[in-house]
Amino acid sequence: MRDFDVRRILIDLGSSADLFQASVINQMRLELSGLENPGRILSGFNGATTTSLGDIVLPVQAGLVTLNVRFSVVEDLSPFNVILGRTWLHYMKVISSTYHQMVSFLTEDGQIDLYGSQLPARQCYQIAQEVGSNKDGEPLPEPTSAPDQ
Repeated sequence: MRDFDVRRILIDLGSSADLFQASVINQMRLELSGLENPGRILSGFNGATTTSLGDIVLPVQAGLVTLNVRFSVVEDLSPFNVILGRTWLHYMKVISSTYHQMVSFLTEDGQIDLYGSQLPARQCYQIAQEVGSNKDGEPLPEPTSAPDQ
């Protein structure tokens, strides 16, 4: 993303927004003062809300394809640095497979398959488990294991 290798990206079929962690913006040496539309309230499926610091448009390269994406910048996206939601998925015409932990899309040069990695997925799960629990106050369920790709 903008010549910066961003890790811990969640592809979320249920998210209607593309989200970017403010700390990554700082690491990219971009200014948070120039963000558009500050103060938008975002709500999650569990009813939790957060206020966006604003929007930023960044080029996102996936395989050989680069697409400008409008992200809402938030402070507390942990454990993920970026969440790519339905907007990005739609424009890229992505087919996702949760079973294979991959996304696939077509280009003029053929099909591109991008695979997730088990180690970062497990690390993000561990961080989320340490930070909180589900809304019933019980620990989060263990993830199912799939072979590394």
